[in-house]
Amino acid sequence: MFGRKKASQQSTTLLSGPYTGVLPANQVQARLRVAAVTPPGRQLTGDAVLVSGILLGAFQVVLVQVTAALPRASWPAPGQELPAVADPMNPMRFAVVWWSGMQANGASAPNDPAQWNDAGTVGWDGGPGGAHTQAIADWLAANGFTPGDFGPALAVTSLELPTLLTAACARYATVIAGHDALALMRTGQPAQGVVAALTPLPMPVEMLPSPSASMAWLTLDVTPAAGMPYRCTIRFGFRSPERLAAIATVGTSLPLRVDPADRRRVTIDLPALGIVPG
Repeated sequence: MFGRKKASQQSTTLLSGPYTGVLPANQVQARLRVAAVTPPGRQLTGDAVLVSGILLGAFQVVLVQVTAALPRASWPAPGQELPAVADPMNPMRFAVVWWSGMQANGASAPNDPAQWNDAGTVGWDGGPGGAHTQAIADWLAANGFTPGDFGPALAVTSLELPTLLTAACARYATVIAGHDALALMRTGQPAQGVVAALTPLPMPVEMLPSPSASMAWLTLDVTPAAGMPYRCTIRFGFRSPERLAAIATVGTSLPLRVDPADRRRVTIDLPALGIVPG
């Protein structure tokens, strides 16, 4: 449970601009963690790939999209991180560095492929039949990301994406916003729980409060004050490895708080453990 970093309120330029191989004075190194890879939804001449993902660096984390002229054999895979450059004052102004350095055979790397920057006129590309937007929602959910991680900017990026991501997240864990979890610690019904499983999530350090923090899915066997025991999975943040070990070791008993209106909404009662939440 962490409060997300403030979402960017900057205007959205969704597609990458060109990169000449020289880092401009107003740009910094970045990484694009790939989330979805499909053909573009718009008709383009020749081979082209539509790539969306999380742009990471010394700036507000943003969800971005780029279309590039690449043969299918060179398409990246979801989860892969690509080097990029970005303007830290407006990271939507970015470019992927597709090739760099030398190839394995010692030859110079090829020139970067063309990257189209037409978002100002056409906006988000959902891919053929919306398949790209669905793919990015599925990948984000499977890796533990929620709509709240991106704030209001998510709906600016794609009107459909918040709804698709919320539905996809429900397949893995109950999603409770940080401020709602704090309220639930005060108002929820007390219950007891036992940690049944821990699944660490590959959360970028840029989306955590510190390098020592982590995020995980925590599966709990819940025993409410009234009613039958049941199992649920929540996403929870840990400030340090020591906190993770103290709270999330399988078999650990924990005080919980449960929403009486929806028993799937569960959180750990940190005050009962002597821990100040936040």
